[in-house]
Amino acid sequence: MDVFNMSSIKHFLIVDDSRLTRMIIAKIVSEHYQQWQISHAHDAQSAVEMVKSQSFDFISLDHNMPDVTGLTILPDIQHHQPNAHIGVFTANIQRVMRQRVASHGVSFYPKPINEAMVLRFIGEAN
Repeated sequence: MDVFNMSSIKHFLIVDDSRLTRMIIAKIVSEHYQQWQISHAHDAQSAVEMVKSQSFDFISLDHNMPDVTGLTILPDIQHHQPNAHIGVFTANIQRVMRQRVASHGVSFYPKPINEAMVLRFIGEAN
């Protein structure tokens, strides 16, 4: 995956139960990468269904969702999207959470979300 060929169209999945968070991430991505396709999943079940049927280059994954946690579905997401760059975005900033995220081989990003954080997530895919 040539992530930094920014002229190519990428597909970004935002998984978060917060509509506001999904809107913030989508706004940041669309402002910097107008050609990219952005998809939203408001819960874990929707996210799993989407990763089974579509291809994604980037996946931002909320940890604390009403039905299950992001880390619970992460192995399924990784199985169906082995080439996607995945980041876990969460307000749970405890050391044990950071370690659990790292043990899955994905990046940890503490909420609240800001532009620099989202751009760093995209940049780390290189």
